[in-house]
Amino acid sequence: MATPIRRLLFIVGSRRAEFYESLRRTFRGDDTVQVVLDRRHAERRAGRRAGGRTTPREQRVAERREHLEIEWQIRSRGYAVVGIPTTGPSSSRRARRAVRP
Repeated sequence: MATPIRRLLFIVGSRRAEFYESLRRTFRGDDTVQVVLDRRHAERRAGRRAGGRTTPREQRVAERREHLEIEWQIRSRGYAVVGIPTTGPSSSRRARRAVRP
């Protein structure tokens, strides 16, 4: 069964600054939409968390697939849209992790 989406996260590529500003103006005041500019310069080393701990292998594989899909969307369209489900904080943590520099 599909999980209902609580929020949408637009991640806009750094080369699309005008589009980023346009989306921010469009969704200003809408608590269900967040627009961020992708400021990553290079991909972080896979499998590491804050404090140097490693994640379980299955979790890394799933997160890697999610990150690859987001990366593909940003490269091909200049932006990605991520749905943040209503279930628990772990999903929103994953979405935030995807946009960190």
